[in-house]
Amino acid sequence: MSLRQKTISGLLWSALSQGGKQTSQFVITAILARILSPSDFGLVAMATVFTGFAMIFSELGISSALIQKQHVTEVLWSSVFWLNLGVGSLLTLFFFMVAPWIAAFYKQPALTAILQVLSLNFIFSSFTIVQQTVLTREMNFRSLMIRDITAVVVSGLVGVILALRGWGVWSLVIQSLVFTGINGLLLWILSPWRPQIIFSFKAIKDILNFSVHVTGFQIVNYFARNVDQLLIGKFLGSQALGYYSLAYKLMLLPLQNISWTISRVMFPAFSRIQDDLVKVKTNYLRLMKAASLISFPLMITLFFVAPEMVRVFWGIKWESVIVLIRIFCFCGMVQSLGTNIGSVLLSQGRADLQLKLQILGTAVVTVAVFLGLHWGIVGVALLYTIQSILWVHFTFYIVNKQIALSYGDFYKSFYKSYFIASIMFVLGIILKNTLILADLQWLVLLPAFYAGLLFIMLWVMKEIKLENGKLKIGLIQ
Repeated sequence: MSLRQKTISGLLWSALSQGGKQTSQFVITAILARILSPSDFGLVAMATVFTGFAMIFSELGISSALIQKQHVTEVLWSSVFWLNLGVGSLLTLFFFMVAPWIAAFYKQPALTAILQVLSLNFIFSSFTIVQQTVLTREMNFRSLMIRDITAVVVSGLVGVILALRGWGVWSLVIQSLVFTGINGLLLWILSPWRPQIIFSFKAIKDILNFSVHVTGFQIVNYFARNVDQLLIGKFLGSQALGYYSLAYKLMLLPLQNISWTISRVMFPAFSRIQDDLVKVKTNYLRLMKAASLISFPLMITLFFVAPEMVRVFWGIKWESVIVLIRIFCFCGMVQSLGTNIGSVLLSQGRADLQLKLQILGTAVVTVAVFLGLHWGIVGVALLYTIQSILWVHFTFYIVNKQIALSYGDFYKSFYKSYFIASIMFVLGIILKNTLILADLQWLVLLPAFYAGLLFIMLWVMKEIKLENGKLKIGLIQ
């Protein structure tokens, strides 16, 4: 199979994976939100700020280095496996010890036991990092799709059953452990690779320069993406964090389904053609155009159906998240583009530049969040979004220089996306202020109307056309 065929196949399987996974997560979260309280979600969000940060160290950026590297030996694969297992075990032990201090930081004694149980995820996940990397490097996204959807559905059902039985916040904790366990079991079944009893520090040392910069970026990037939740949990409490984290996760659903799906496939694809800048630029522009033409309309749709979605799926007790979701929709539009630039930088071996950009960006977002705290969670969401919009355009300028891409050519790929989003936004305001419909009617009719409008506009713009009796989509040609 050619690289083009592998890329298209990978995009389709990855899209199916993300679509199925995110749909399942949406339904499961909606059920859990009706059973559990915002404080339950807030407690888990407090814990995962720290466990998610530590998870970066269990992987050490080596997966990206293995994908980017042209030739990988069996000695290196096995050495990485044993290194990950050792680091995962140490992280579990570390969190058992520091959990009381983290609980004291938040002034939430219940967090001690929650953190200690969640720390078992480090050991579980360390068994599967190499298996996942092997499948990703081979662009075997069909197997990853089976793993993703099965783990989400099984763990979600366990969480719902426990919540109905009155387990409260522990239903979310056990759900997380079951997800990691099922995820690991399926990776071992689906991946043919098995570790050998080999360890070579010399082999690992050969990729350390790249992986250290990737790890540094991941650390700084994680802080940038979670400093808002860390500070909200500390200064505004678990209930406010529960509202905020749910709104942020909802914004991420379209983002994960589109941009993260694409970038997940394009990193190994770009790595294969890293020395051909013409091909890199061509595919990068096509990637950004596709991401924007899909994610911009999705975010506009979410903006207008947010009130009805919250009332129907989560209930009246979550109405405080509506304004947050609407603010985050504009954040999601720019993040849907910004998440893709990492694929280009890493494929070019510029993990060092990615790290430098993220350090500066983290300083900017931290200041924005601190200022936003003065106006509560709405202030944080608003300033977080403003800085995201400004920052992403600066990163475009830096990244485009790396592949000799002009600003004019770059922004030409977006004008159709901005035009379509603007039309949809204006029509949304008109429709919402002239029609009186029930919540369920809005949830069905408005997305259907927007989907039809998007298809027509893409047809008129010749992004979709009929050739030889077949529908041709220009975005994936």
